[in-house]
Amino acid sequence: MKKKFKEYELFTKLLIILFIALFTQAMIISFFIYDRSKNAYINLFDKSNELALGKIQRDFAILNDNIENTLTVIADNPAVENYFSKKNQTSLMNFNQLKEIQQMNRSFTIISPYINYDLMIFGENGRTFIGNDMIAKLNASTFFQSQVIKKVSANQAATQMIFVDFGLTTRDQAAHSILFIKKLTTAFNHIYGYAVIAITSDEFANLFNDTIHSEISKIYLVNDSNEIIASNETSLIGNKTDLLKDLTSNETKTIGHNRLTRVPLYRQNSALISKIDIHSLTNQMGVVFPIILFNFITVIIVGSVVFSSMNHQTKSIYALIHSLKHIKNIPNRTQINVQGTYETKILGTTINQLLTTIDENYMISIENEKKKRKLEIQTMQAQIHPHFIYNTLTSLKFLIWQKENQKAINGIDNFIDLLRSTIGKKDELITVKEELKSVKSYVNILTLRYGEDISTRFMIPDELLFYKVPNMMIQPIIENAYMYAFQNKKVGFITLFGKMNKNQLFFEIVDNGDGFDTNKKENGKDYFSGIGIKNVNERIQLLYGQDYGVHIHSIIGSGTTVTIVLPLLE
Repeated sequence: MKKKFKEYELFTKLLIILFIALFTQAMIISFFIYDRSKNAYINLFDKSNELALGKIQRDFAILNDNIENTLTVIADNPAVENYFSKKNQTSLMNFNQLKEIQQMNRSFTIISPYINYDLMIFGENGRTFIGNDMIAKLNASTFFQSQVIKKVSANQAATQMIFVDFGLTTRDQAAHSILFIKKLTTAFNHIYGYAVIAITSDEFANLFNDTIHSEISKIYLVNDSNEIIASNETSLIGNKTDLLKDLTSNETKTIGHNRLTRVPLYRQNSALISKIDIHSLTNQMGVVFPIILFNFITVIIVGSVVFSSMNHQTKSIYALIHSLKHIKNIPNRTQINVQGTYETKILGTTINQLLTTIDENYMISIENEKKKRKLEIQTMQAQIHPHFIYNTLTSLKFLIWQKENQKAINGIDNFIDLLRSTIGKKDELITVKEELKSVKSYVNILTLRYGEDISTRFMIPDELLFYKVPNMMIQPIIENAYMYAFQNKKVGFITLFGKMNKNQLFFEIVDNGDGFDTNKKENGKDYFSGIGIKNVNERIQLLYGQDYGVHIHSIIGSGTTVTIVLPLLE
C-alpha cells in the first residue's frame, strides 16, 4: 500500500486535496442551505404560531364571556338572592326557590365543548349549591373563611379569576384549579354570596392542546402574579416565572435556544406565553437527510468526473515516469514515447534529448575505457617482455662466461622457441597448452643457469589444455620462485598444479623454499621486488574484475604457494 502511494504520490495528493475541497464546499453549501431553510422555516412557523395564538386568544375571550354571562344570570336571579341570603323562610319557599335555581342551571349552555367545569354557589346563610352530581369539598362557611375570599375582597372587580392549588369537589381536590368568582350582592351592594365556576388547570389546557404541537411549542397561561396557572408542560403549573418581564405585549424574540411570544388576555389581566424550542423545530424540518443525500450524490458524481479527468490528464505523466523507470531494463533503447498534454510533451522531448546525449557519452566512455584497458595491458606486456628478455640474456651471458658453450647453445635454442611462441604472438589470450610450452622453454633456460638443484614439475590435467588464459601469465611466477624462493636452501622443487572448479580455473605454483611472513612486507620484499607478479595480478583484474587475480600463501621454512584464479574460458 505504501509502495503504491509513493508510486502515485502526486495523483494521490491531488485526489486528497480535491476531496477535501469538495467536502469543504459541500459543508459550506450545506450550512448555507440549512441556515436559510431554518430561518425560512422559523419565520413560517412564527406566522403559523401567530395564528394559533390568535385562535387561543379568541377562544379564551369566548370562554370568559360565556362564564361571565352564566355568572351574571345567576346574580340576576331573585330566587338565588332569596335562597342564599334569607334564613327564616318556610320550607315551601325554600323548595320553590331551589327548584327555580335548578331549572336555571339546566337552562345554561355549556361554556366550552372542550372543558369540564364545576358550578357552585355559596351563600352567607351557609347554603351551598353544586350544579352537577359532584360532592363539594368545601361548605359555605369554610369557603367564606378561606384565603380565596380574602383575595376576592381585596379587589373591587365584580368577577375575578383566582388561581388555587386545590379543587372545590372531592374529584379535583388535589388539582390546581382556576376559579371564576362573581360576587352576589343585594340592591344595597351587600354581598350575600359567591357564584363560582371552577376549572382545573389540566382541563383549561384543552383550550390550546389541540391547537399547538406539544413537542415543539410550550404554552403558559400566566396571571398578574406571574404564576403559571395552565400549561401543556404540567410540571411547571403553580411555579413563578419571569417571562412577563422578558417580553412586552405582542412581542416575539429569541432567548437562548427558545423563540418566545407574548399575547395579552385582556379580560383577566393575564397573558399567554408561547415558547418554541428551536432545536425541536428545526429537527421537524426534515432537511438534514436530504441535504446529506444531496451532498453525498454531488460529491460522488463530481468526484468521479474530476477523478476521471485527473486520471486522464496525469496518465501521460505516469507513463513518462514508468518509461524512465524501466528504460534501463530495455536493451538498445534510449528514447521514450512522448504523449499527453503540451507540458508533458515538452518534458518528454527534453528527457529524450538528455537520454540521447547520455547514451552518446556513455558509448564514447565505453570505447575510451576499452582503449585505455587495452593500452594498459599492452604496457604491462611491454614491461614483461623486456624484463623476461633481460633476465634470459643475462643467464645466457653467464653460461658463456663460464664457457659452458653447449648449455649456452641449448639455452639459445630454447630462447628462440620461447621468443617464437611469446613475442611472435600478438594474441591477448592463448591456450593453456601454449602457455605451458613457453613456461617449459623458460624452465630449461633457468635450469641451464642454476643447475638441476631446483627441479620443476608440471601437474596439469589434459582436460585443461585447451582453455584460454592470458599470455605470459605463469612464467613470471616461475621466474620469481627460481630467483627468490631459495635464498637459504640450495635444493628444492617447484610444482605447477592446475584444476577447475565450477566456472573457475586455478593454477598453483608451489615451492618448498625458504618461505616468508606475508603479514610483514619487509620479509617478502625480495619475492615481490620484480614486476612480474604485480603485473600478472593487475592484468587479470583489468581483464576479469576484482574476483580474480593472484593470491600468495607462505610459511617460513616450508615454502610458498601462489594461486592464480581465472574464469573458465573455452
